[in-house]
Amino acid sequence: NQDFGFSTQQLAVVDDLQEAVQSRDTEIAQIAKSIEELGSIFKELAVLVIDQGTILDRIDYNMEAVVEHTKEGIQQLERAESHQKSARPMKCIMSLLGLIAVLLMLLVWKHRGKRHH
Repeated sequence: NQDFGFSTQQLAVVDDLQEAVQSRDTEIAQIAKSIEELGSIFKELAVLVIDQGTILDRIDYNMEAVVEHTKEGIQQLERAESHQKSARPMKCIMSLLGLIAVLLMLLVWKHRGKRHH
């Protein structure tokens, strides 16, 4: 009952060792597969991070543009306000001059009317 000079006990140990090696091989293959999957997940995550970075850059750019446009809008409103304030007295002066001219014409017309009688 001996193969190549090995006893039954030695053959049992060899069988046990072969099973252990087979089991380890399977475990190592499973770990390698898990590592490949993890690598794939990290690659997908890197793509997502890059996409998010691009989106954040776009948001940051748009926010800067909004701030700039708001500043310009405020400046234009301030200019419009100052123009409106400076135009108001001029309108009053023109209205008063027009009223004075009308009153002068009325006076002249009234005075002429009295002269002809």
